[in-house]
Amino acid sequence: MTPEETLMPLGFTETEALTYCELLRAGPSTGYRIAQGIGKAQANTYKTLSTLAQKGAVIDDGGEPRLFRAISPDQLIKSLEQRLSVQAETARSALSNLEPHVAEDRLYQIRSVDNVWAHCAQMIANAREVIVFDIFPELEDRIMPLLSKAAARGVSVQGVVYVDRERDPAIETVRSRAADGILCRWPGVEMRLVVDANQHLMALLSRDMDSVMHGLWSESVYLSVSQHYALSGEIRLHRIDQETNCSPHLTIKGAHPPGLRALLASTPDPTV
Repeated sequence: MTPEETLMPLGFTETEALTYCELLRAGPSTGYRIAQGIGKAQANTYKTLSTLAQKGAVIDDGGEPRLFRAISPDQLIKSLEQRLSVQAETARSALSNLEPHVAEDRLYQIRSVDNVWAHCAQMIANAREVIVFDIFPELEDRIMPLLSKAAARGVSVQGVVYVDRERDPAIETVRSRAADGILCRWPGVEMRLVVDANQHLMALLSRDMDSVMHGLWSESVYLSVSQHYALSGEIRLHRIDQETNCSPHLTIKGAHPPGLRALLASTPDPTV
């Protein structure tokens, strides 16, 4: 990817990107010299320089003819980051008011890695009581800090891991009994995450973590309760011979997570 191409996803047109990069290479220049350098009409180049000045990407000396200078890449990127942050917050506020959130009994496919991370972060941030997970080593650097924050809020966080390493003691982990074989033969790197038994995420990423091979997310209470107790059963299985007492969040007779409470509330009590 050329330097010019890196600017275009940030809101620069092709001509704006060419003009800015030409100024960086050539140093302070007149519009005429820039037009010659990028092979564009002089009138169009001056119009582009005016737009770049409004964006804060170039400055001029106010002389005649005017001499233009590109601001440094560091200054440009910091300015773009600040502007994007403000615009993103404005959009978030406006979009969040469009309609109330209603849980759906649907299973959605996730096709981009960015969406996997975004769903994962939002799920963990919204956790109230319990998180259960199964996570491959390659994903831990990205996910474990989020789980630590949840545990610090008092959320019960428990899951299956595949290698022995130092982790936050507030996160209860158990190493998979089949870890070595799974890590050697699994077709990618996997993560399963269930939050409060009311939403879950399953993702299989490529080994380089650049693409999603399989990605599913749902806030179906029924499916999420099923996933919660399926993972809970795996955690208990891997703990055999390690401890005799299981967390109450891992048995259906113990503490009921929000999703199970919601599911049970939808069914009349036969004893009444």
